[in-house]
Amino acid sequence: MRLLTAVRCHTNPITISLFDNHPPIGRGDVVEIQGPASSGKTHFLYQLLLSCILPRAESSGTPAHQGTSAIIYDLDFSFAILRFRRILAKRISCLFPMFGATEHAELVQASLRRLHIFRPRSQSQLAASLKYLPSYHVTRMPENEIGFLAIDSISTYYWPERLREEQMHHFAPERARNRSDILCSVLAALGDVIQLYSPVVVLTNWGLHAVAQVHHPHGPAVLYKQHLRHFPMLHNVSSIGTRAIPENCDSTILSRSIVLAHHISLSCPTTCLPSARGSLVSRQAFQDGEEIEGRGCGVVGQITSSSVQGNRPFQFLISGDALTQKLQTES
Repeated sequence: MRLLTAVRCHTNPITISLFDNHPPIGRGDVVEIQGPASSGKTHFLYQLLLSCILPRAESSGTPAHQGTSAIIYDLDFSFAILRFRRILAKRISCLFPMFGATEHAELVQASLRRLHIFRPRSQSQLAASLKYLPSYHVTRMPENEIGFLAIDSISTYYWPERLREEQMHHFAPERARNRSDILCSVLAALGDVIQLYSPVVVLTNWGLHAVAQVHHPHGPAVLYKQHLRHFPMLHNVSSIGTRAIPENCDSTILSRSIVLAHHISLSCPTTCLPSARGSLVSRQAFQDGEEIEGRGCGVVGQITSSSVQGNRPFQFLISGDALTQKLQTES
C-alpha cells in the first residue's frame, strides 16, 4: 500500500509559475519564505496553496480534474480559514466564469475538502505528526494525492526548545548529551515525507536580523540572517549567516539532507502603494498588463533559486482579500 501510494502521488505534476522568465516551482521543490512579522508570508502561502488544491481548467473552461491535497502545519495559528475561503471563492469565480453560484460553491467545498490543517504545539509534536503522516494518508485520505505541504512557521517553537536545550546542558549535561536535536528530528521526518510523496514544500521562517539591503526601483529588499541551526540551504549558493550543524544532530540526516530550490525574502510592507501590474495568479483571472484598481499594502521581496544566478527582486500588492499582484522580476 505504501509503495502504491508513493507511485500514485508522483503521477500528477504540479507547476507553479511565480514570475516570467524564472524557473517554476515543481514537485519535490522546497521553498523557504523568510520575512518579519506582517510581511505577507502567510498571504504568499495562500497563493501557492491555491495552485495545488484548485481543480485544473480545460481550454473550454470546465474543470478537467481535481487538484491535489495539501497538508498545512499551522504552528503560528495564523492560517485564517475564512479569509482563505474568500480568496479561494474569488479565484474559482475567475477560473470558471460560465458557472453559476451553486457550481462555484460546490467547487469551493470540494477544494476545501482537499485541505488538511494540523496545529502541533511543539517541535516534538511536529516531528511525530510528520512521521505518522503516511499512516494518516492511508487511513483518512487514501484516494487523494498529497501534492503540497507547508509549515507556517518552522521558527515558532524553535527558541523555546533552544532555551530548554541550553538549560539542560547547564543543569543536566549528561542527560543533554544523549538528547537529539528536535529540529533535526523534524527535518529527518520531513525528508522522509519528501522521498515518499514528492510534494511542493513551503517553509515560512522568521526574519529576525537583517544583514543586507538591496535597492532597486520597487524599493529596498532585505536579506535576513538564518537564525535556525542546520537549516536547509540553496544548492551551490552560499547562505547568509549559516550555522554549522550541531554535534548532537543525527549524522544520518546528512545522507538525506533537504536542499532548498527557492528562497524568498520579504521586506516590511509599505501602505497605500499604487496598484501593480501583472499577476501572480492565473491568467484567466487577470490578463497581462491589466490595471488593478485600488490601493493596498505593497511588499518588496527577492527570490533566489538554486538554478539561477543572483537575486531577482519583485513586488506584490495585498489589498484586503484581493488576490496578490506582482511586478515582473528583473534579470
